[in-house]
Amino acid sequence: MAEQHTIEVQSTEERIKEAAARVFVKKGYAATKTRDIADEAGINIASLHYYYRSKDKLFQIVIGEALKKFSKVLDETFNSDRPLDVKIKTFVSKFIDFFKDNPFVPLFILSESQNNPEKVEQMLADQKTVDKLKEQLDGLADKGVIRRMHIAHFMMNVVGMTVFPFVSKPLMMRKLKLSPEEYKELLEERKKIVPDILIRYLYLEPPG
Repeated sequence: MAEQHTIEVQSTEERIKEAAARVFVKKGYAATKTRDIADEAGINIASLHYYYRSKDKLFQIVIGEALKKFSKVLDETFNSDRPLDVKIKTFVSKFIDFFKDNPFVPLFILSESQNNPEKVEQMLADQKTVDKLKEQLDGLADKGVIRRMHIAHFMMNVVGMTVFPFVSKPLMMRKLKLSPEEYKELLEERKKIVPDILIRYLYLEPPG
């Protein structure tokens, strides 16, 4: 009986977290009410508060944990001493896999970057990527290995080309008449296509 109770608790917790993710993405943090999450999860308010005491606590668990993973992958990729072209390939591959596992994150970042940027910035406060990456970009440009590019352009190119297929997925599938399996294959193909595009533009000669 105890084991069955544990399974039921875990199932309810997961249902609440998945419902919260959908509502937070759809309405944003500020406009979301605990009642909205409870309704989406198919439970009453009392049950929601039994598992998660407040909207903010649930937000930190659902969105905060995902953003910390997002930030960790970013830092682990770009703070290493590996060549820039290897980092680009690694980043794109890891992030496509990450977004496949956390499909609500891209939409949330886009939404809250407009409506609640300080909350997103706070969650990404420990990120160390920018200084090390800027140093590498400037150093390679000084040596004539790559085009000189502002770090903002670099990040917009890498992140934008990786995130957009997930943000636009429903429309792309509908307009291009793609099945879920076909779209999954396209995402896998982008692990090679996106780095090729970025590296060809950045490097003045193909990296060795």
